[in-house]
Amino acid sequence: MSKIGKGSGTFGSVVALIGIYVLIYLVCSALFIGLFHTGLLKDMEVLMYRGVAFIVITGVVSAVIMAIARKLWGFITVRDIIMMFVIFCCVNMVIFTLVPVTVERSVSVFMLSYMDENSDQTFTQESVGEVFTAKYVDDYGAFEKRFDEQVVTGTIEQNPDGTYSITERGRFVVRAFRTIAEWFDTDRRLVYPNEN
Repeated sequence: MSKIGKGSGTFGSVVALIGIYVLIYLVCSALFIGLFHTGLLKDMEVLMYRGVAFIVITGVVSAVIMAIARKLWGFITVRDIIMMFVIFCCVNMVIFTLVPVTVERSVSVFMLSYMDENSDQTFTQESVGEVFTAKYVDDYGAFEKRFDEQVVTGTIEQNPDGTYSITERGRFVVRAFRTIAEWFDTDRRLVYPNEN
């Protein structure tokens, strides 16, 4: 947190500054969520990209609001304006990628939601697997959606004969994923599919 301005290094000023941060954060977070219910950037089909754009937009709004607050309260500094933008973007990026992006992509979320909607039944592992393949993969076009995302993001490209190849950007992404997989000792089969 920034230094409190001249003659205002009181406990009350610190509490007021924290309150301003929290209030701006909450207001701009509500705005961030609200943007998903508008037509803004609707042509951005990759949820992650749309969300990042909205985080930057609302992050700028949070900094502007802090700059306006600076005119009212002298203990707010330029550093607070910058910190408001950084804190807002960082916290919301973590929340966004951990929750909404996971909900949109997660096999577990689908499986639990399906079992909840059909809680009058019992299931075997095989029956849930069959439902997953029939509904999530086939009916909902999960594979096609992820494939199209890779074309949009430029990690794969279509060849003149209609086939697809991985791009240099795609290879870079794979190398990054493999490095992360090694660091955190995740399932190697996901980043080395030819290994058994």
